[in-house]
Parts: sequence; structure tokens; C-alpha cells
Amino acid sequence: MFADTALTLPKTSRRRAWRAPALPVLAEIAVLALALAVGLATAGDMGTTVDEFNTEPYGHQALAWYLSGFSDRALFHNAEVIHLYGPWFQIIVALAQSALPIDPLTVRHALTFLAGIIGLAAVGPMARLLIGRWAGVTAIVLCLTTGYLFGHLSFSPIDVPFLAAMTWTTYAIILVTQRPLPSWRGIAAVGLLLGLCLGTRPGGVIAQAYFVGAMALCALAAALRPPLRAALLPLALRTAAGLALAWATAIAIWPWLEIGNPVTQFWDAFTFFTGIELPFTFQHWGVLTSTAALPWHYIPGQYLARLPVPFLVLLALSFALALLHAARFLARTWRRLATRGIAGLRAPLLALAADRGALVLAVAALAPIALVAVLGSTIYDGVRHILFVIPLLAVIASWSFVRLLLPLLRAAPLVAAAAIVLYLATSIATLASLHPLQYVAMNALAGGTAGAYGRFELDYWSAAATPALRRLEARLDRAPLAHRPRVMVCIGWREQMVAPLFRRDWEVATSPAEADFLIETERFPCAQGTDAVLIDEVIRAGRSFARIYATPSALK
Repeated sequence: MFADTALTLPKTSRRRAWRAPALPVLAEIAVLALALAVGLATAGDMGTTVDEFNTEPYGHQALAWYLSGFSDRALFHNAEVIHLYGPWFQIIVALAQSALPIDPLTVRHALTFLAGIIGLAAVGPMARLLIGRWAGVTAIVLCLTTGYLFGHLSFSPIDVPFLAAMTWTTYAIILVTQRPLPSWRGIAAVGLLLGLCLGTRPGGVIAQAYFVGAMALCALAAALRPPLRAALLPLALRTAAGLALAWATAIAIWPWLEIGNPVTQFWDAFTFFTGIELPFTFQHWGVLTSTAALPWHYIPGQYLARLPVPFLVLLALSFALALLHAARFLARTWRRLATRGIAGLRAPLLALAADRGALVLAVAALAPIALVAVLGSTIYDGVRHILFVIPLLAVIASWSFVRLLLPLLRAAPLVAAAAIVLYLATSIATLASLHPLQYVAMNALAGGTAGAYGRFELDYWSAAATPALRRLEARLDRAPLAHRPRVMVCIGWREQMVAPLFRRDWEVATSPAEADFLIETERFPCAQGTDAVLIDEVIRAGRSFARIYATPSALK
């Protein structure tokens, strides 16, 4: 019927009908394509981070596990228990590295960035579905102008694929449960995505709670409408089928679940990471803080420092709007309950069930933060463990932009255009000036990157070691040593694994005593207490993030 109606529209109406939904979608595609082009073009510049050194062999070992018919067990013999994460993305990287005649680390960074952009591609349709036409591009721009997120897109080998899986899963759950009785095809898609989340990181199990909650709201709507009550049993069957498919998918892509009882194997992995003991201290808002005793407000405090100020303002406005709506809803519900008794709850419950998409988004954005605070989980390295929450917060922030600011902007288009251009220009300039260390970007509330230096841990993953190494290469190309240089790159617990970073025939040194050159980083200042001489630095925002030292053996 709708197709026939569309065919009868005049040409001008047809053009208008196409243009209305297409422009926001084209804007989203353009922004994502531009970001992807930048990410791929600069993949070779990005620093190699701590976790990339152990995920690099993991992909090849996991591939060998499958190709050997489950007999090559090398992936389970890793002191850092990397096998407690799912290896599907690492396998993709290993296959690409084998097929492409490009530096393997460049391939890894390019594919990691691609995975991140794929994840952010779900933000657009999710925001448009729940909020409005221009919410999608707004949320995407907020994500990509957040330096902390943009920087991580290139070199977080587990957190970025997890972000992609969680973002698409959240969108799929919201989309599929728009119907009172989700289709079997939609349930199959959700089940596969739930399995991808679980098969990436044990914490992905939380997405199954989102799914069950959304299906429960569908059941609530059906139970309150007599004609739909027949859907209760099919809803239960679809929920069970989606969860079963999720676990089957996770088992198929996660070797750890294949070598024993999948439930107990999963539980071992889950409890290992929730109770992991990795105590060390770092600066958080200028206060020495321990990973073993984080304050409940640690994650909100990190977001307050790392998200751009406009992002935070929009987010605060959205939360204020949500609280206002919730207060009005509760007041109306209380009045109906007081005047009609239990029967008066039917309409509010139907309204609640009808708003299940927004409820799923709110829970998916806030529950991980709340759980970390309640469980007292060990969180370290900024908030990279819940990086996947930032795109969902951006969707929530886009609500206030579309509902509050967009009407005002239309009333003063020149002022609006100037404000948007100024924000984009300053954000892009900041990211460009920090390249390839965009993840150290801090907002004005924290004093900017320069003001936050020393009050926060910024380059906690030693990404600055790689550009420092490139500077040393250029230096020695101009003035080579008489012997093969011995270089120690100070990346904690990885000093003996840094050979893939070298683009020259150099020797890896693992102690200052045997090195000609030392490259120390923010977390690992290995040159302190030695007689090495500073010869160069990696400076960003007027602050030193990596330092190159020459030892007496190189100065002779």
C-alpha cells in the first residue's frame, strides 16, 4: 500500500520525500568516510601499545588452533592469559597480515580503526530511530571529536572490536524489539551479535540482559493487551532461541569455551577479570589513586575530564530532560493510582513498554558504569575498559541537541553555523596537533592536555614510544653509529618484545646497562638514575610524552 501511494506523489513531493531522510544519512556516511580515510592514511604513524604485543601472536595461535583441528594448543600457554578473551578479531588481523605486503603493525592499526568506524556506523541509525533525523550525525561527530575515543580507535586491540560488537548489538536489540513480536530473522541477527559480544570479552554477557529486558517489555505490552496475549509463548520461545544462538556463536568463536564445560569456562574467565588484582597508583584529578581502591565516582570523574565540554553540556541537558520526563511520568502514574487503583497502572505500564528502545539505550549506557562502581571492579588505564559506553552516551547527548538546540539554531542559522564550524575547527586542530597521541586529549575542565599533565595519567599505554623511535631512526640515518645500535624501549613488561617496532637493523636491549639509547615513556621512566643524556623528546601540547636518551656507549 505504501509503495502504491509513493508512486502517485508528484515529482516535487517525491524529491522532498527522498531528500528528508537521505540528507542526514548522507551526512553520517560522509563524516564516517572522512574519518576512515584519515585513520587508514595515518595507520602507519600510530603508536604500538602495551596490549598489542600479546594480541599480535594470539591471532596466529588461534588460527592455528582451528586449522590444526583443535590440536595446536599454543594459545593456551600464555602467561598473560590472553586466551580468556575471544580471538575472532585477532584472527582477522592475522589473515590480513599474511595476505598483505605491508608492515604488520600498520595492518593491525588500519583494521582496528576500521572496526571502530564500523561500530560507530551503528550510532547513526540508532539515534535517528530513537530521537530524530539529525541525531545520528550529531552523535557520530561527538564521538569522533572526542580525542580519547578517536585515539583508541587505532590501537586498542580488544576494546575497539568490543565497542563495535556492543554498539551493533544494542542497536539490533532496539530495532528488533520495536515490533510487538520480533521476527525470527531479527532474533537470529540479535543472537549472532550477542554471541559476538560474549566471544570478544567476558563482560559481553551484559548485552544478554539488555535483550532479555527488551523482550520482557514486549511481553508486558502483550500481557496488557488481550488481543496480543497469544504472543507471550512465542516471545518466550524467541528469547530462549536468541540466547541459545548467542552461546552457540560464542562457543564457536572462543577456543577457551571449547576445551571444557562452556559455562564453567566462561565463569572462570568472567571472575578472573572482575576480581583481577593489578595494584598500582596513578594520578586522578591530582590525587594519588590506587587501582585496588577506586572511588565510586572514578568513571564519571574520568568522563568529566576526557569528554569535550560541548559533549558534556549536551549530556547534562539530556539527563535533565530525562529527569523532568521521569518526574512527570511518576506524578501522572501516582495520580492514576490514587484515583483508579491498580487498574490505573495499565496505561503507564503500556507507555513504559512502548518506550523500550529508549530504556534499553539508557540501561546500556549507564549499567556498565553503575556495575563497576557497585562491584568495586579493578579498572585501570583511564576508562578504556568501558570505551564502548561513549557512543551510547553520544546518542543520549544528541537528544538535547535535536530537541533543545536545533530549534534555536534554526532561528539564528548564521550564529549556529559559526558555532558549529568553530567547534569542529578547534576539535580537528587539537586532534591534529596531538597526532598520533589523540587519546591524551583532555578538556578545558581538566586544564586541557597541558594542564592535565601530571594530574592525570595520559599516555598510560606508552603510545609515544613509537614516534620517539621514528625520531631516533631519522637521527641515526643522518649520523649513524659505528656499530649496530642497541635500543631499549621502555614499555612495561614488553621491553623484550619490541623488535617489531624497529624499521632498522637494530638490537633490542632489555636493560639500561646494555643499551646505547633509551626511550622512556610517561609510565615507565627507565632512564632515571642512569648517566644517560637527553637528546630528543616527543612534545605534544608543550609537554614531554617520550624522551630519547643516549648512554655513554653511544656518545663515544
